[in-house]
Amino acid sequence: MGGTWLLWFIPLLPLFGAAACGLIHFATLAAQKGDGSGKRPSALAPLVACAAIAGSLGLSIAAFKELAALPADARVIESAVWEWIHAGSLKLDISLVVDPLSAVMLLVVTGVGFLIHVYSAGYMKGDPGYAKFFAYLNLFVFSMLMLVLSSSLVGLFVGWEGVGLCSYLLIGFWYEKGWPAEAGQKAFIANRVGDASFLIGSFILIKLFGTLDMSDINAAVAGVASDPAKAWWLTVGALCLFGGCTGKSAQLPLFTWLPDAMAGPTPVSALIHAATMVTAGVYLVVRLNPVFAADPAVMTVIGTVGALTALIGGTSAIFQRDIKKVLAYSTVSQLGYMFLGLGSGAFASAIFHLVTHAFFKGLLFLGAGSVIHGMHDEQDMHKMGGLKHHMPKTFATFLAGAAALSGLPLLSGFFSKDEILAHTFAHGGFHQVLWGIGIVTAAITAYYTWRMVALTFFGKERFDHHHVHPHESPAVMWVPLAVLAVLSVFGGVLGLPPVFHVAHQLETWLEPVTAPGKALLAMHGTHTLSHAAEWALLGLGSVIALVFATLGFRAYVGGTARDENVERTKPALADFLVGAWKIDAKYYAVIVYPAKLVAFVTAVFVDQFAIDGLVNGAGGLATATGNRLKILVDGSLKSYALWIGAGAVLLAFLWMFV
Repeated sequence: MGGTWLLWFIPLLPLFGAAACGLIHFATLAAQKGDGSGKRPSALAPLVACAAIAGSLGLSIAAFKELAALPADARVIESAVWEWIHAGSLKLDISLVVDPLSAVMLLVVTGVGFLIHVYSAGYMKGDPGYAKFFAYLNLFVFSMLMLVLSSSLVGLFVGWEGVGLCSYLLIGFWYEKGWPAEAGQKAFIANRVGDASFLIGSFILIKLFGTLDMSDINAAVAGVASDPAKAWWLTVGALCLFGGCTGKSAQLPLFTWLPDAMAGPTPVSALIHAATMVTAGVYLVVRLNPVFAADPAVMTVIGTVGALTALIGGTSAIFQRDIKKVLAYSTVSQLGYMFLGLGSGAFASAIFHLVTHAFFKGLLFLGAGSVIHGMHDEQDMHKMGGLKHHMPKTFATFLAGAAALSGLPLLSGFFSKDEILAHTFAHGGFHQVLWGIGIVTAAITAYYTWRMVALTFFGKERFDHHHVHPHESPAVMWVPLAVLAVLSVFGGVLGLPPVFHVAHQLETWLEPVTAPGKALLAMHGTHTLSHAAEWALLGLGSVIALVFATLGFRAYVGGTARDENVERTKPALADFLVGAWKIDAKYYAVIVYPAKLVAFVTAVFVDQFAIDGLVNGAGGLATATGNRLKILVDGSLKSYALWIGAGAVLLAFLWMFV
């Protein structure tokens, strides 16, 4: 890269781009107030934003190539270190590090991010906040890059909070509608709950290790875990860090913010809630894999939460009518798969699924945006149908993403999902129960995915032909779809299973990062599968995907009759699943509404009546007293002499007898 100092330009270029787009936004506002020609400055925003991300992508590729040229055990590129805080024995430095894990994340964030920026140039065209939107997007990418590049938990937390802030800004981008602002607030608060847990876990690590440098922590885990007094605190710290992951990566119990986050523009859903931000928790667990692997109980908790989240997300998508809501709950479910893999010690498999998920889910969200764009902002699949004739390019690319998501054989999602399930099955014991949940969720995923395809692109046209005229999106939107479609189809080559007798490219690449955690897990026994068992599991996964994809497609290719029948005959079940098992409703009943009641009582009775009443009453008493006393000041010399005399007598009396 011509010097490690160039690492800083990977995150700084999007930061500069955000600043430039912000200036363009203010220039646009000024032009609109002037001569009314304010649209011209904002047209520069996508060019600036895309150039910034393209620059970061180029530097990321250069860093990856430089890393690949190094020996496997020396693949670390670190920037210059600046001492930030030095208090007693605690020393916090600022530095950026590229290793095999962060290199993969860099390529995903900048690569998929660049495609989404290009797509946004067409999708958001004509929006009054055009330049501001690109400023937020660039700022988000800057925060995400700081998260994955930082060498310490402090720098990671800065990026962690940055993506949370940008998520709030982007979800509520159309705040004037009302409900997007509420969705942004919900995401912000849910993430703050997880972040509090993250901070507690970080404080525990400081106490145990005396540092927040992640490489130093990983190197010292084995020694701390061997001390019974410290091992318990290590477990608590790991669980607290995982609590932060449940907020950022939308896991049980903090997943309820993500479906509401669909209130933001569709490119936001693709960038933040499919490809990057929600995977931050997965990245953290892999980055600190020895901390979590030190206690098998922690791994079981992670796997259990992941399996349950996958099941809840998958079942909640079955009867959704909003195309973006289907994909939102699907994202929750697929993130659950990643944590299921992490809980089984399959760290590389989780990153593999993270990468393929970025391809096919980013594609599906952008494809849904293309459909919404062509349908004049309609998102209800019950009001679509037959769109394959009107949007052939969107249809073809969407089909590739749906096939990958549903795990059809030989596509990217098939290999990454089945690899996680194979590792979970091989783990044995309670993990085979989790494998069973994963298998059921895989069947559900194939079903709702092809239900979505059938309702959207096949069957009778159910939209109002007088007001809706479906049309294909411009090239600036469908070209990114085509690129992601190719990646969704062929991305599986990064991790072909052992039975194919080829090297698992991603697992080999990540070995220097995942080896410490795998070594700790090996102390409790190794888990392998025979080739026969692997073939059997691959066959089972293929059959399940094909059968349930066919069932979902055939049930809905004729229209919405199946949904209407379920709503009529089993309304309680439909309401339960559409409401995501009523978990969000319980939160509102137990936490949100009581909190609002307490806030109302505090604001009205305590603040206005008690505090304001006391203050206003004291002021009123002083005013009344002053009004009564001012009659004594009548300008009469006799009255003044009388009061002076009376005062003198009173003072004399006090002097004599007190």
